[in-house]
Amino acid sequence: MLKRRINASASLLTVLLLAGGCKAAKAQDISFPYRIDSADGITLQSEDGHHTALGQDSFKILLVPEAGDVWTMEKVSILGLRFKNTGTTEMVIDTMLGNTGATGWSDSSLGRTVVKAGEEIPLTTAIYRGPTEKDYNIHFNRMAGTPNGHRRHWHTIDLTAVRTLEITCSSKGKHSFEFEKLYPVELMDESAMDKTPIVDRYGQYIHRDWPGKVSSDHEIIDSIEAEKELEKELGTPTGFTKYGGWKEGPKFEATGAFRTQKHEGRWWFIDPEGYLFWSYGVTCVGAEWASHAPLRGDLSIFKELPPKAGHDLSRFYTFLEVESSEYARQTDVPHYDFTRANLYRKYGKDWQEKYIDQTIKRMQYCNLNTIGAWSDTEIINRRKIPYTAMVHYDYASAGHKLPDPFHELTREGLRKALEEYPITFKDDPWCIGAFISNELHWHNSKLDLVKAIMGFEKENSEVKKVFRDWLKNKYQTIETFNESWSTAFTAWDDLLKANDKSIFSKADPDDCSKLCTIFAEASFKMVREELNTFDPDMLYLGCRFNVGCMEVAQAAGKYADVVSVNVYKYSPGVGRYGETQKPVLISEFHFSDLTGSNLGPGLRSAYDETQQGRLFESYMAEAVNHPMIVGAHWFQWHDQSVIGRWDGENYDIGFFDAVDKPNYSLIRAAESFGRTLYTDIK
Repeated sequence: MLKRRINASASLLTVLLLAGGCKAAKAQDISFPYRIDSADGITLQSEDGHHTALGQDSFKILLVPEAGDVWTMEKVSILGLRFKNTGTTEMVIDTMLGNTGATGWSDSSLGRTVVKAGEEIPLTTAIYRGPTEKDYNIHFNRMAGTPNGHRRHWHTIDLTAVRTLEITCSSKGKHSFEFEKLYPVELMDESAMDKTPIVDRYGQYIHRDWPGKVSSDHEIIDSIEAEKELEKELGTPTGFTKYGGWKEGPKFEATGAFRTQKHEGRWWFIDPEGYLFWSYGVTCVGAEWASHAPLRGDLSIFKELPPKAGHDLSRFYTFLEVESSEYARQTDVPHYDFTRANLYRKYGKDWQEKYIDQTIKRMQYCNLNTIGAWSDTEIINRRKIPYTAMVHYDYASAGHKLPDPFHELTREGLRKALEEYPITFKDDPWCIGAFISNELHWHNSKLDLVKAIMGFEKENSEVKKVFRDWLKNKYQTIETFNESWSTAFTAWDDLLKANDKSIFSKADPDDCSKLCTIFAEASFKMVREELNTFDPDMLYLGCRFNVGCMEVAQAAGKYADVVSVNVYKYSPGVGRYGETQKPVLISEFHFSDLTGSNLGPGLRSAYDETQQGRLFESYMAEAVNHPMIVGAHWFQWHDQSVIGRWDGENYDIGFFDAVDKPNYSLIRAAESFGRTLYTDIK
């Protein structure tokens, strides 16, 4: 393994991003001079800023500013490194732009590019930024991506102090490649913020063009025949059971319901007929979670909205219940449903039935075998494709977005939600299992979880009483407790009135671990008991973690049949959830197309439609060969509204767009992977 320090050539173009000169600069005229600080796993030759490399399997290259300590990239929206794969193997390359102390979750921006043999394309990194006042003004309705190239994300970087660009590859095989200029593929453009309207009559973004963008009703109607050609090209899936299991694989006991089983060292679902089943799915199948555009801001962003009454398209005005940024429910928020309006234009008065029929055909020609969470009831009720139930329920709060399992209202709320679920999923062989809740605020730290509960604004909660009693039993006197936790309470009941999280910042770590276990086990046990009462054969698919400390993960593994995790990374690692010894289902992932029909960054991004399809296949190939993972579900079926859903998400992530036209790259990737889903498992 070689490590070399090499200076990049001064012939690279001079950086133009100087104060006062940014507005006139064009992306192609700008570069960020660098030197190679280290190169592990490759040999390098450099001449006049052009670098040629040879390597085997994994490698890492670290670029740093050629002069000074930092690059200033405040005006960059997407960064690129000119790159050519001169070898014979595909390369999957990760980039991480970083500040001092950068990690994969903070002080950085991440990218991944799949480069075919012989291909010359930039390695791109989208720049994620925190919220600004412009995100929340009346024009832009909290949009995650705005017309100027600002892409809002919780994972941000200080663009005034960029110190490194790390390039890594974990692809197997011999590699040969070249790289040179580091430059902005896309610059910020503040003038775009003054261009209104931004949404056309079909719900499309006006100020960008892409293949498939429509300009008339006829083009929407014509897409019916075009999709028939796509369906013919992809063909009819073979080798699958009635439920999408592995027809040619080993057969086990047929119980008439989905279950889990370990076979030859890896976890599987077993379908109702007894065949191995890997859940290959998509969430939000149908139109319910597509392009609903909120109408609570400045309506001048819309070029044309239909009359609110007296028109065929007036019926697609609707009022929705949404969640505010403080997790409070807001009812009767006005929206316009562009996707359903476009389906009416496409199919006419019988659009609902025709759309349901076509959606089932689409799932089949994509070789997808699971209808994931939040999907349309009418599509599930055809009982053509297995599905997952997504159960939300009313509860007493233990903390923000945390049910209190010790309060009777929580158990009653879950029981009511199961009984009143809009789909009859009890004893239904097509139901794989039930998710109960989504992305609860479990916290990644046991201390933070305890603080969130004990410092919650609600006084005298049942969980606070349980915690008080456990602590009182251990410490006996409040003075002993205060000494251990560095607090200043005068009586045990004062713990029930605490509403300041910072009071508990020095809580004893061992106590936190035990309290987290008590709380988490009570939570998952309560759900397990109610689900068993409702349907003893129903698989409990967990709570769709996005965070959770080890104590919480272990509790989930104790009571759930499957631990579900939303894994928004470029690779489907299961982390601490894999230590539960229970199968893991990836309940959400995606890569948003940065240059397509929408503006938002996604929770992970792809530079364009081609990269989106490649990243999908790369992710799935890793997931299906992980012995703990029993499935993965893409989020979501249709693109989101260009002006954002209730929380501003406006991602180009759909298999189908706002006008119901196919995302050809993503669909072909899904079909190709699904065709050999079982035979490709190593």
